[in-house]
Amino acid sequence: MTESPEASRKRPRTDRRSRHSDAPSTSRGMTTRSRSQSIAQLSARPELESGESAGRYKTLQTLTGRAAAKRSAEDHSASSEAETEGRVCKEEAAGACQDNCALACRSIYKLTSDSDIAARLKLVFADPCTLAHSFPQTVTALAAVCPVDVADVRKMYAFLFGRGSATVLEELRRLTIAAISTMGLDPCDEHDNQMNAVLVLLLNPKVTDYVHGNGAYVFPDLCSAILALAPPQRMTLMRYFALADGSVSNSRGNGEPQRAASALVSGLALTGKAFGVAVAANGGFAGSSEENTAPFGHFIRIFQSYITSITREAARRAPAGSAGGEAVLQKVSLHLINSCSLPAVAQCLTIMNNYNNTHKLVPYSVFYNDAVNEHIDIKEDVPRFRMPEGVSFCSYPFLLSPTTKSEVIRIESVIMMRTELQDSFFRAMFSGVTCPYLVLEVRRDSLVRDTLYQLDLKLSQDLRKQLKVRFVGEEGVDEGGVQKEFFQLIVRDVFSSKYGIFKANEESQYHWFTPQTNPTTDALEEMRLTGQLIGLAVYNAVILDIHLPPAMYKKLLGIPVDRDDLREVDPALHHGLTQLTLLSTEELEFLERTFEVEYDDMGKLCTFELIPNGASTLVTAENRDMFIDKYVDFVFNSSCAKQFAEFKTGFDRICGMSYVRFMRPPELELLVCGCSDLDFGALEGSTIYDGGYSKHTLVIKHFWKVVGEFSDELKRKLLFFATSSDRVPIGGLSKLHFVIAKNGGDSDRLPTSHTCFNVLLLPEYSTIEKLRERLLTAIHNSEGFGMI
Repeated sequence: MTESPEASRKRPRTDRRSRHSDAPSTSRGMTTRSRSQSIAQLSARPELESGESAGRYKTLQTLTGRAAAKRSAEDHSASSEAETEGRVCKEEAAGACQDNCALACRSIYKLTSDSDIAARLKLVFADPCTLAHSFPQTVTALAAVCPVDVADVRKMYAFLFGRGSATVLEELRRLTIAAISTMGLDPCDEHDNQMNAVLVLLLNPKVTDYVHGNGAYVFPDLCSAILALAPPQRMTLMRYFALADGSVSNSRGNGEPQRAASALVSGLALTGKAFGVAVAANGGFAGSSEENTAPFGHFIRIFQSYITSITREAARRAPAGSAGGEAVLQKVSLHLINSCSLPAVAQCLTIMNNYNNTHKLVPYSVFYNDAVNEHIDIKEDVPRFRMPEGVSFCSYPFLLSPTTKSEVIRIESVIMMRTELQDSFFRAMFSGVTCPYLVLEVRRDSLVRDTLYQLDLKLSQDLRKQLKVRFVGEEGVDEGGVQKEFFQLIVRDVFSSKYGIFKANEESQYHWFTPQTNPTTDALEEMRLTGQLIGLAVYNAVILDIHLPPAMYKKLLGIPVDRDDLREVDPALHHGLTQLTLLSTEELEFLERTFEVEYDDMGKLCTFELIPNGASTLVTAENRDMFIDKYVDFVFNSSCAKQFAEFKTGFDRICGMSYVRFMRPPELELLVCGCSDLDFGALEGSTIYDGGYSKHTLVIKHFWKVVGEFSDELKRKLLFFATSSDRVPIGGLSKLHFVIAKNGGDSDRLPTSHTCFNVLLLPEYSTIEKLRERLLTAIHNSEGFGMI
């Protein structure tokens, strides 16, 4: 009997999988259920409940139980058979589909017709799960590293783009957009499929250029799919990025892929620097520049290229009333381009940056984005970064160069200084006159004592005011130059041997804490003062002439130190501990070294046990690694725990909540000590001339010729004379605002300077010999201030 269309619409739908699973047992199942139902109905009739029918009633109950048991067994058996058959069919279908897709990909190069290639692409890009299995790694050992054959993926894209067919490329674009959209709407039920599909799509060299029909870019959708992965799957994807180097799998047919794969697989179990070494040995990371950026750096550049493109596009604006409508590059803030979903891309880079911090795959400078650093509107971004839910480039510090970060800290300090200045005026209205600046009046012959006494009296809010320094008995007004000399002089005293709180290594010239078992209260106060001084210098954008090892900046930022950091603190000790790892068992027994350390505590020889009962525990081949680690921990932690705690307390009192906490140790070192490159050619190119001088004036040409002949020591003295600091700012001397102004005609007067504004006042000397003699006399006698 044929069912009417109306009845068919009203009939409730059943699950397709259920219909398939029940199909093999339909007839038998219906017969059993009908028979058992008849017996149950018969046993429930009232006439069977009478006494004369008791025997028949019991018989029917028995039949009912047996029928139910038989029906249950038959249904269970039929269901199990159906499930097994369905699972086998599904696995066979999936395997066949995967084999067909892989075969389709590897045979696509034989096709010559655009229509055939487009049809083949439709098969490969049918859905993310199909795409994930289209490029399987056939080398077993390499499949353990990455299941996707990256070389085949790159080969396919090279074939498609090399062909140059607009029809094929348009079909590739359409299918790629559809696959990415499908990943967002209906992600794969298997995370491995999702990760493999992401890897294949990212290798498309045009994936960052594709746009939806509404003009929105597709790439942020792909990034959102990455962010939707569970954390373990994200880490696996990062591992694919790090180790999926197609060059390893290019040479099939010999033993190289297997050996390379084995080395890579063994590297997966390693962490930290050991992992990085394994990758360097097999993946090409050991060198510098370009060698250090593949293959992990290749994927970094994919995300960076999108950020660069969007940032430059947002910075390109046509100014009102410009002739010809020429576009100019302006400063931009992230919130202005947030509609492009740029934060999703930046968050993916955050994951990659965190992974790189652990495994040390590429230099951290690879994450710097030139476009962001060139066009970032710091004055707009910094206030938004300080908002609870503000959108800012500052939220992604790995994108920012040290120069940009120093500008962020400077703007941050200016905002806080301005806030304290306003608060001081308001407090003066209610509680009397208060000074709007942090004023220090010090004597040159008692710098440390005067500064320590005055800083102890200041409140935390006072330390966030703009610093003003006045030397007692001198007329100089501090507009920046006086405080720069103040810092140079006081750190020279604090780090001198007469105070004994720091000790310089004769070989490396780096200063480290003097080991002390029980440092005095005065010593701890001086240590806290030193931390405050460095924090004040950073807060007031003053560069210091101090020599602290990289380990100090690591500890300030809460980053653990390791054996390699000992090389700068004590090269001889580092060499000795390294040699200890090379000794044989017999040599260690002859050495009779125990787990204890001797050190000089203010002229007194003391010992420290590295482990309990260390004096009676010999160093052997089995425990020497532990001995080295304990020794390194003693140098960096145990021997100076109290001193460093006070030092960090003083530093954090000024910079604890600033953007400093987002810097890397080398960047913080640059912020504190400046750059070491004395490129006076860059300074000449950026110098501004005033008072009638220009770069073509004869005396200016003589000046740069004389300065070019100076030694590095004389160049630093010239910088100190003109700016009150011999340190080079972050970014090099081209970042120094240096002015040479005319100070009269030819005369015997010495050159002078306005150090607060980096202005050199230079008379127009008639000869180069006279200029050299007058300039050298001035820079050799450049300490002290007066009124001009």
